[in-house]
Amino acid sequence: MSIGVRLLRSNPCKDYKLVPGFDGSGQRGVDEDGRVIAVDVRNFVGGSWQPAEGERTTVNFDPSTGKQLGLLAESSAADVDRAVGAAIEAGREWRETPLSQRIELLHRAADIVDRRAEELTGLLAADTGCAIRMSAALQVAGTSMLLREWPKLAPYLERPEAAPIDASAFLGQWETHRLPLGVIAALTPFNVPMYVVGQKAIPALLAGNTVVVKPSPLAPAGPALFAEVLAEAGLPAGALNIVNGGAAPSQHLVAHPEVAGVSFTGSSATGSKVMATASETLKRVQLELGGKSPAVILEDADFDLALPGAVFGSVLHAGQICVATSRLIVPRGRYEEACERLAGLVGALRAGPATDPDTDVGPVVSASSAKRVHDMIARAQDQGAKIAGRAGTNGELPDGGYYVVPTVLRDVTSEMDIAQEETFGPVITVLAADSVDHAVEIANSTRYGLAASVWGSDLVAARAVGERIDSGTVWVNEYGMAHVRDSPMEGWKYSGVGAQYGTAALDGLTRTKSFYTALDPDPARRPYGLLGAKWN
Repeated sequence: MSIGVRLLRSNPCKDYKLVPGFDGSGQRGVDEDGRVIAVDVRNFVGGSWQPAEGERTTVNFDPSTGKQLGLLAESSAADVDRAVGAAIEAGREWRETPLSQRIELLHRAADIVDRRAEELTGLLAADTGCAIRMSAALQVAGTSMLLREWPKLAPYLERPEAAPIDASAFLGQWETHRLPLGVIAALTPFNVPMYVVGQKAIPALLAGNTVVVKPSPLAPAGPALFAEVLAEAGLPAGALNIVNGGAAPSQHLVAHPEVAGVSFTGSSATGSKVMATASETLKRVQLELGGKSPAVILEDADFDLALPGAVFGSVLHAGQICVATSRLIVPRGRYEEACERLAGLVGALRAGPATDPDTDVGPVVSASSAKRVHDMIARAQDQGAKIAGRAGTNGELPDGGYYVVPTVLRDVTSEMDIAQEETFGPVITVLAADSVDHAVEIANSTRYGLAASVWGSDLVAARAVGERIDSGTVWVNEYGMAHVRDSPMEGWKYSGVGAQYGTAALDGLTRTKSFYTALDPDPARRPYGLLGAKWN
C-alpha cells in the first residue's frame, strides 16, 4: 500500500476520546474514560450482521496489552457460500446501477468517514495497535481520500474506445467496452485493514463488481467499519460482504467457482498459494506482496530531509507496512554521520500503547510477530551487526503488550538475513555503499521489488539512480506519497502480480467486450465477399 504522508503532516489528531453508540459489526464497549474494552466482530452477509455457522468464534487480542479485545466469527465453507451467493444476487442490480450513482454513493461514504473520524480512529487503534495519530492519517483520512480519488477515474470505465477502420478492403468500426468481472474476493492484511479494504473494494464496486472480503483474523474491525460506512451511504445489500476467520474460509473463497477475481495483500509465500489456487479456475489475480524497500542516500543528499524520511518510513505503524524502508544505503564517507544522526532521531521517539496520543510507535500486531522481530535483531547481532540506537518508551509499557522498540542496526551487510528477509517491524538497517553502482547493486540484491526511495540534491542524478532500481514504485526525495489518479503501484519480482491503483488496476477488475459494426453495405467489401463468385 501507499501512505498519504501529507495527510499525516497536516493532521496531528490529538486528544482522541473513543465513544460508544453504534453496534453494526458486533458489540462495542468502552470504559468510563472512553477507552475501548471490547470489539466483537461478526460476519456481514446480504446486508445484515450475523454469527458464523454454529456461532463459532475465536478470540481477538489488543496488541497494546495482550488482553482479549473481543470475539471474532469463525466462518465455515457454508458461510462463504452464502456470502458469494449474496454477492451474485446483488450483482444483478449493482452492475446496472448508473456509474454516476455509484460515484455519488462513494462520495457520501467519504463524508461519513470524515464525520465519524474520531470514533473510527479510536477503534482502529485499539484493534490494530497502530498509534492513534497514525491511525487517523493512514486508516481514516486515507480511506476518505480513496473514496474521493477513485471516482475521478470513472471516465475510463464510462467511455468506450472506438477504433474506426477505413481500409481498401473493409469499412467499419471496432468499439471496446469495459464490463465488471463479477464477484471479487478481497483478502486483506492486518496492518491498515480499513485502508486496504478500501483500496480493493472501492475500485471493484466503482467498476460494477460485488465483493466478498476476508479480513485478517488479527485485525478484523477495519473491514467491518468500512462495511458499516458503505451501508450507511446506501450500498445495496449484498454488494459488499464480509466473512471472518482463519485460513479455511480464505482457501474456500479463493477456490470458489463463482468468484471471478482475487485481490490479495500479504506475504509472498501466501500470495503464491493464492495464485496457485486461483489458477485452477482461471481467476484474475491482483497480488500485493512482501517488500524490502531500500532508501538510497546519494553523496549530495540533504540529511535534514533524507534521514527523517528514512526513519519515518521504517517505524511507521511499527514497520508493519509493505513499503517500509527497511534498508538505508549510505555513502561510506558519510556513514558514521548517518548512524549518529539516525540514533538521535530514533532516540527521540516513544513506543507505547496505541491509544495514547503521546505514542509515536505502537506495538506490533501479535506475540509471534514480536518474537520474530526480536529474533531477527538478535540473529543480526550474531552475524556482526551492532545496535546504534533505540527509541524510548512512553512510560512503562503494559505487561503482555506486543512491543518492539524501534532500533537502528549498523554494520549491516547484504549477506545478512536481516538485509534479505522482510522484517515487518520497526528496525532500520544501515548499509554502506562504496559508489553509486554499489548502492544500486545493494538495492537490487533482494528478491523483492515493491518500492524504493532515492535522496539527493541533483534531481536528474537521483532520478537516474531510481531508473536502475528494480522496483515498481520509486519516490525521489520523499517517502510514501500516496498513489492517486492514474498512478499504478505494481510489485516487481516476488513483490506482486498485477497493479493496485490507477486505470491499470481497473483493467484487472474488468473484462472487455469488443463490437465490430460494418458500415459499408457492399457485400464485396465484406470478408465473405472473397467467396462471392461462388454465390453469384
